[in-house]
Amino acid sequence: MWRDIERRAKNYGFFAKTPVPYPLTEFDLANKIAILGLKNNWGVDYIQLTYKRWFQEGKEPAVEPNLSEICKKLSLDKEKIVSEASSEEINNIYLSNTEKARKNKIFGSPSFVVKNEIFWGDDRMEDAIKWSKANE
Repeated sequence: MWRDIERRAKNYGFFAKTPVPYPLTEFDLANKIAILGLKNNWGVDYIQLTYKRWFQEGKEPAVEPNLSEICKKLSLDKEKIVSEASSEEINNIYLSNTEKARKNKIFGSPSFVVKNEIFWGDDRMEDAIKWSKANE
């Protein structure tokens, strides 16, 4: 798996230094912060920086000091972010997203669901797009 991640990353023009910390100790918090960020227009930057630091520097998402460093880099108030990410609203979105994934029988990331068809893996994105266009 780790070697495959390194090869796939290289195909996309960046490097991944594996293995990385896994499983994550703050998996839920990292994802809830991403949901919050996507609602507030800083999520893409958070996700990209978090994955870069995770896969290039071995810094686990949503743990210290990495979380504070990312928030500082993005000019975010860490305490406010953690509090808002832990809110009932964000938790409900997270649980809803998780339930949708279960209903669609999602078993890994990335996965693409197009009209109830599951395409798993970043190398299947093009297949998902082609299938979608052919079945409009």
